[in-house]
Amino acid sequence: MFEILIAVAILFIISSIAYPSLRDYSKTLDLKNGSKQVIGNLKLAQQYTVTEQVKYSIRIDLLANTYALYKKGDPDELILAFELDDQVYFSQAVGLVDDEVVFNPTGAVDFSGDIYLTHQQTGLVTKISIKPSGYVTWEDYVEE
Repeated sequence: MFEILIAVAILFIISSIAYPSLRDYSKTLDLKNGSKQVIGNLKLAQQYTVTEQVKYSIRIDLLANTYALYKKGDPDELILAFELDDQVYFSQAVGLVDDEVVFNPTGAVDFSGDIYLTHQQTGLVTKISIKPSGYVTWEDYVEE
């Protein structure tokens, strides 16, 4: 009986040490999943543009924390709308005109720029960079 109590005590100590790490990991995972979702949808817009030879764009609404895929035209046609996880938000968009990434039929973008996603609780930031060629990268961002 005493051995069981010791084993339970050891498990309790180990789990109390590991719990904070796992909690922080799940918050980091929310940010990474949000970043991957945005990147995937940027690539979707690029693929539609190249395939159909018609401009598509991703419009970011910083205040509503949403973004949408549009087919460019007169008027623009909403294709899909997306929301980020409750804990992740768009903190800023730099270099983009009207917070919009527009792909042209070659797969390149009209204006390159960066999109910053931030986790509300941890303050961790991910920077998504859209290069002039349409190439999209992301990295953990730390202010210097």
